[in-house]
Amino acid sequence: MAVSAFIMVDVTGDHTKSAYKTITRIPLVKKVDAVTGPFDLVVQIEADTLESLNELVLSRIRGVDGVVKTSTAIILNP
Repeated sequence: MAVSAFIMVDVTGDHTKSAYKTITRIPLVKKVDAVTGPFDLVVQIEADTLESLNELVLSRIRGVDGVVKTSTAIILNP
């Protein structure tokens, strides 16, 4: 069963545009939106397992230059 989630991403300084472009190219990322509010980007992902979700967030998204914080909300409805 796939795991879908929204990842709210906080980006430092003027890195928002480059982080946006980099994150859109990551496999399993379905959509990236630049938003207003406490976070700069909202990323919609779909992973095969919780382990692959963990890898995606901790290694791929948090590893993007300029990303300083993420908050993940797993989608519960089927």
